[in-house]
Amino acid sequence: MAHDLMPVPSGLVDLCEVDVDRLASLAGPPSGEWQRWIAAWIGHPGRPLPGDVALALGGDLDLTDYLPRTTSFGEMPDGTDPPKPPRLPGVAACSGGRPASGGAMTSGGAMTSGGAMTSGGAMTHASRRLVRPTGSARRVVSPPVARHRITPRDIEAVAGGSPGAAPLRELLRGQISKRMLMLWALLRGLENADLDDATRTCVDEALRVLGDAQRRARDAVHDLLLHPTIGTWLAGSLRRCWQGSAGPDLDRLGYVGGIAVAAALRARMPCRVPVRIIDGLVSIPTMGVVGSGATSGWGVAHVSDRRVTLRGSAGWGPAGGDGWTPARMLSSTVDGHRIALTLEDTDPFRAADTLPLPVAARCDEAAARWQRLLDGAWSVLAGDDGVRAEEAAAVLSALVPLREVPDRPGTGVTVIDALGALMVSPPTDALWLAITVVHEAAHTRLEMLSDLAPLVGPHDGSVHYAPWRPDPRPLAPLLHGAFAFAQIAAFWAGRWARDGAGSDLGAAYEFAWCRDAVSAVLPVLRDAAGLTEAGRRFVSAMGARIDVWIAADLPIAATTTAATVLRDVAVVWRLRNRRPDRDHIERWARDWAAGRPCGRPVAPSSRLVPQTEPYSPHRHARQALTSLRFAMPDRFAGLAGSAGLDPAAWPVNATLGDLLYVRGDLGRAAEEFRRELQARPGRAESFAGLALVLARRAGGLERRLYLDHPEALLALSVRIRELTGSTPDPRTLARWIAAGGPGYPDRSWRSLKTRPLPVGARR
Repeated sequence: MAHDLMPVPSGLVDLCEVDVDRLASLAGPPSGEWQRWIAAWIGHPGRPLPGDVALALGGDLDLTDYLPRTTSFGEMPDGTDPPKPPRLPGVAACSGGRPASGGAMTSGGAMTSGGAMTSGGAMTHASRRLVRPTGSARRVVSPPVARHRITPRDIEAVAGGSPGAAPLRELLRGQISKRMLMLWALLRGLENADLDDATRTCVDEALRVLGDAQRRARDAVHDLLLHPTIGTWLAGSLRRCWQGSAGPDLDRLGYVGGIAVAAALRARMPCRVPVRIIDGLVSIPTMGVVGSGATSGWGVAHVSDRRVTLRGSAGWGPAGGDGWTPARMLSSTVDGHRIALTLEDTDPFRAADTLPLPVAARCDEAAARWQRLLDGAWSVLAGDDGVRAEEAAAVLSALVPLREVPDRPGTGVTVIDALGALMVSPPTDALWLAITVVHEAAHTRLEMLSDLAPLVGPHDGSVHYAPWRPDPRPLAPLLHGAFAFAQIAAFWAGRWARDGAGSDLGAAYEFAWCRDAVSAVLPVLRDAAGLTEAGRRFVSAMGARIDVWIAADLPIAATTTAATVLRDVAVVWRLRNRRPDRDHIERWARDWAAGRPCGRPVAPSSRLVPQTEPYSPHRHARQALTSLRFAMPDRFAGLAGSAGLDPAAWPVNATLGDLLYVRGDLGRAAEEFRRELQARPGRAESFAGLALVLARRAGGLERRLYLDHPEALLALSVRIRELTGSTPDPRTLARWIAAGGPGYPDRSWRSLKTRPLPVGARR
């Protein structure tokens, strides 16, 4: 239809044809929409900007219906403090404070007292600060009016998992404009900042070089600006600037010199650029780091004939040299389909402010293992569907190894600051890495689309059940998770079909679980008032694909087990996140303690109380054991056999009750769950396991208590223990409540209720 080809309204201005060195002269639109976009990207809280920042940007932040974006997606706990970056110290700001002392180096390597850089490239002493024109003295250029174009058909193509080359190109062009707009905000904020002359000179010279390189090799410089570490640098710098922190961070601001050097190398353009030395190193994004004779301060990098000279050294560059630690590339090609990722283990900005897991150190020996894993993963992805594999590779440009955690192998994270980075801890095998590539590429594509056609608008802040997370999810992360798991479902569907729809029961089970998990949240997404028109179209297209998969003919063992595990996940989720009405539970407990029949055999209302304590974000033990039973039946049989009951070999947090349950020994599993609850009263996983066993032998009201209101049974058992000192068995409690009357409503797990978070609660 013709209307499917008309572009949808987009809030993102097209800055792809604007020169970097002319960005600061642009005036933002009077509507303040640029400030709103940037504020949302960096997660700026709903408060006004510092006065000097608002003045520099031409206006304050309009907080009407303002909604910060989620800063990261993936298998990581919320509510924990992110680790510190691996190398870069300090807090940056755009104004205030006293700059740190530090000398400068001439092109020949001699240290001077610090100051401005002359036209010849040497840093000289200066006794005054540079003056920047402000207010009416500054030449102001009207902002571009062109917008990025995305059509409804493009939105549906992305939602369907196969966007095609043209929409992908526009998504990537949108990211160039996003980085340019963030750079505009940073430069405008620096105009009135209290910077010393050396820092100011670094910024000015770097911009000049970037502009010249861009005019010579625009595509190459745009590719550089899209590198994840530059996004992290921009977002972190703006975050500190907009928070009004005191004291400029010279190390952070000096990174722009390294960006300019990288641009000059890409454009094969000779130049001289001031660079910042941090812990004896100078970082050149996408290229690597080089050692310096000084431990800190300023140096001058001379770019000539694809080589760089610092402090009179013999020179270094992409080809190597003394003191040069190059960034390494991981690449793999299968049947003409190629993926290429920078192994980002040296850049100080590979760790984002919002990254919840620590990055790994330089992985010299591990680099070969990462290459082997990528070869194996790409063989799987490109071998199954080369076109879709390349579409995933198109939006990923770097692999950032996260520090290895024994109980969390292959944990992947997509950080919005560093969009385009595959952040992952070492996986157990190539298949795991392949799934992580699919998962994180999906988050990346969806976030890129959201920049051009916002999918979520103002809403009431409700949080919702998501089968793939132990915590309630806001609307935008719920949509992200659904899309990511839809892509994983497509991956497993392809493997199931490729193997002749009969031999790979593991693929059939994983396909069924992912498909049913996404299907479980589709009603919430379809009814969500917070979706924009583009968001509703996206959900409709994604849902149509899921509806087709629901009709797929899969082995009964795979579908029934997937449904059982999904039920298990829902019961555990309720136990963790819902709390029944306290007065209702108190009346039940008093009746029990007095030896009376249950006087109120109706469901207590419950409210959402998200956990605040840290939790493990990966699949709980029974889910992991079930996947193992299908994927590696021999290994599972070894675990489940009489000689294999060694807890050290089980998945993390698994118990004997979990193992017996997945093996099908329900009687012994129930006994073990009871023992676990005696040792750890209230443990959600053990209580859920016992409830699931008991539900198999119950019907009617008693069964619904186990499956749809387990939090009521758990709260009642806890309160009775407080009153009497003894803990009744859940079966006894459920039968006692059920005997009180037939008025218990049927509350399916598929309609888990949600409500807005309390003001100030963390998401």
